[in-house]
Amino acid sequence: MRKPFLLLASLLVISLALNAWQLTRSSSPPDEASGTTISGRNGKSAGGIASTGRKTLPGGGEQKQPKGSLPSQSLAEILGIPDPLKRYEALLAFVRNLTADEIEDYLDGLRPAKGKMDAETNFLRRLLLAKWTQEDPDAALASLSSASGKQAYADAGAILGTLAAMDPAKAASWLSNSDNPVLRQPWMSSFLTQSVAEQWARQDPDAALEWASTLDPEQQVGAYSGIINNILESDPQRAAALAMTLDSSDRPKLLGQIAEAWAAQDPAEAVAWANSLTGGDREGSLQEALGSWAASAPAEAARYVDQLPEQERSSYVRDVVRNWSEQAPADAAAWLESQPEGEGRAGAMGHLMWNWTTRDPEAAADWLGEQPAGPSYDEGVTGLAKAAAHAYDDPSTAVNWASTIENQDLRDSMTRHTLGVWRRQNEEAAQSWAAENGVELPSAQPRGK
Repeated sequence: MRKPFLLLASLLVISLALNAWQLTRSSSPPDEASGTTISGRNGKSAGGIASTGRKTLPGGGEQKQPKGSLPSQSLAEILGIPDPLKRYEALLAFVRNLTADEIEDYLDGLRPAKGKMDAETNFLRRLLLAKWTQEDPDAALASLSSASGKQAYADAGAILGTLAAMDPAKAASWLSNSDNPVLRQPWMSSFLTQSVAEQWARQDPDAALEWASTLDPEQQVGAYSGIINNILESDPQRAAALAMTLDSSDRPKLLGQIAEAWAAQDPAEAVAWANSLTGGDREGSLQEALGSWAASAPAEAARYVDQLPEQERSSYVRDVVRNWSEQAPADAAAWLESQPEGEGRAGAMGHLMWNWTTRDPEAAADWLGEQPAGPSYDEGVTGLAKAAAHAYDDPSTAVNWASTIENQDLRDSMTRHTLGVWRRQNEEAAQSWAAENGVELPSAQPRGK
């Protein structure tokens, strides 16, 4: 019975560890004798849990000794561990030893007073919900009937995901009760159904499919999405066949996901499949497949696009260049020059110049300066100007480039934007340029905007 909890907990730890720089506390462990609260990054207390020199519950009562035989740290001590990975490991060990009653006490103390929880408190709450579901699934499910607001949706995801790993049929049964308050939002019903289906498909995909076929259309889309996500890497053909059974209005996103993942494994096969589709299914899937192909072998993807009729290329040029320019922008630029002018080429120019400018601004500027005026040039200048203003913090260069855009609406928009960035950096210089060029000085743009 511990396997579902450990699996969920491990995934949570890995996810948060990748973003540990956001969560690392710069302070040393708190002085428990001081009676101060443990603060997060923004100075707010971590879920209202106080450190008083004793092992305390969120409500102030004395903490019970865990079921394990070894003495444990208090939750306050654990949250004060500076090393993120050690802190998460300690949290897992702490939660693993709690009883269902103890978990309810802690959950009561982890309800946000205002706004959202910080990331680490939310992580702890998810661990507690997972463990509670493992220990007493009926009580955990019952708690959702009285929950409300955004926290109810987050709690439902943690509880249903854990229950589905343990007993997918029980989780599915809960989803069939239309009186559940968290299911009143169609998007939430679809999300939870997807979570249950994905877990079920890991254990018995045929049973999951049989269940999905009995659902109403809104839930069925979520269920098939979960099953497809699970079988996609191992059996893309089956995933594709399953997606095609859905209504045409429900399948484009799923087909795109299949095409992208399939192309990462076997691009030629994925592209051939996408090309066998019709209408919007074909165009969207082929875009995703070619974009995925370009991420691993951009020159090969480009050669495929070159074989398409010229009137069709525009839809796929941007996706190839977007990925290619992240690896070899000069090569992507050389190929883009050979493509006919159009919406796809213009859209690709923005991606190309942003990626190229952030790597080699001089080469990017030299190449762009040689391009003829037109929509593609204008979009290229937009990409370069944004990179100069934000990636290099050089808004004066960005403003001068923006003023060369031929399309008046785009020129005015980009000039205002880059001039606003410059004004924040150097008010006097920005005012001088605006006066010399007869441009109204916009408000200063916040950093990163």
